[in-house]
Amino acid sequence: MDLRSIYVSNGVGIAILLMLLYASRSKILRRRIEDRLYLFMIFGVMLGCFMEAFSYTLDGRVFPGAIFLNHVANTYLFTVNLFLPFSVLVYIDLGLYGDKERIWRHYKPQIIVGLIMFSLTILNLFVPICYYITEGNVYERRPIGYLYYFIILYYCVTSIIVTKRYERENGAYSFFNINMFLVPVLTGAGLQFAFYGLSLGWLSSAIGIVGLYMMQQNETAYIDSLVDTYNRQYLDIVLSTWIARNRRFAGAMLDIDHFKRINDLYGHSEGDNALKTITSILKQARHAHEWVFRFAGDEFIILKQTDSPDGLTPYLERVERGVAEYNRGNVPYPISVSYGVSFFNHGSVDSFLREMDEKMYRMKADHHGDAVR
Repeated sequence: MDLRSIYVSNGVGIAILLMLLYASRSKILRRRIEDRLYLFMIFGVMLGCFMEAFSYTLDGRVFPGAIFLNHVANTYLFTVNLFLPFSVLVYIDLGLYGDKERIWRHYKPQIIVGLIMFSLTILNLFVPICYYITEGNVYERRPIGYLYYFIILYYCVTSIIVTKRYERENGAYSFFNINMFLVPVLTGAGLQFAFYGLSLGWLSSAIGIVGLYMMQQNETAYIDSLVDTYNRQYLDIVLSTWIARNRRFAGAMLDIDHFKRINDLYGHSEGDNALKTITSILKQARHAHEWVFRFAGDEFIILKQTDSPDGLTPYLERVERGVAEYNRGNVPYPISVSYGVSFFNHGSVDSFLREMDEKMYRMKADHHGDAVR
């Protein structure tokens, strides 16, 4: 065991996380559960780097309280080894679905497994089933200790399944590549599993969290900050990708009628609320492989890969029902929408978008006459 290499690897991990913490300082000011979970992961891994170096330093050294300190360090390491991959799983799910209620509904087995393993960690303080600290203060791994590596793998595989399921249901975020986190974490954990004394687990976790941060930065670039849906930049990427792959698809351009009037009469903050309302309706109407983008102002574009020019008709009917249901409530003003549909099997993006735009304004004219804005 080379203490110098252990200090270097874990010191590099701490340095990486300190820089990441500085780069993520805006998250400290926000109150979202995802941001708190993200900060928990940073501080948890940072302390893990320290505790691992500390436990190796204590190994074989005898002085009053040394064995107790060794137990403290290793109990923390075993515990965070469970909580970190589960935290990543929750973080991914919240990022994809944005629904806190899903966690308990969908991850009861993972929660129960984690609680059982945490109980074993605490039990180990009294009965050495996971690891043993000898009278000479030397750490020895017990067979059940290997089970923790399989639990880490279990959580990681669950994260992969969640992202793949979301991809099948909704279309994947191209910027949300879970491998950027999992590959370094699983590589480091696998090497540390195979070669006792090798200290790569916490450094690889730090690198994995950097990968998580990089995914977040991509998300920031492609998600509209006001309405939390895809933006025009990501629309351009999707369109160019589908055209390059010779895909056939339908698109609809939709906007809020008399949106300027809402801003003028009620103020721009109420205009923002109108945008959020229509976005909520568009999202709730969405089924598998129907993509919603904010194009500009109050204009949205919906895309769906389909061989039929009428492939988006059921979706638009659901949107109209959603708007009607909203207007039946106690609302400050009614909302109505107009839209135009186009089908792409050849041609250019400009002509595809232009056709949607022209049809949308024809619908406005039919519904409301010339004064449609």
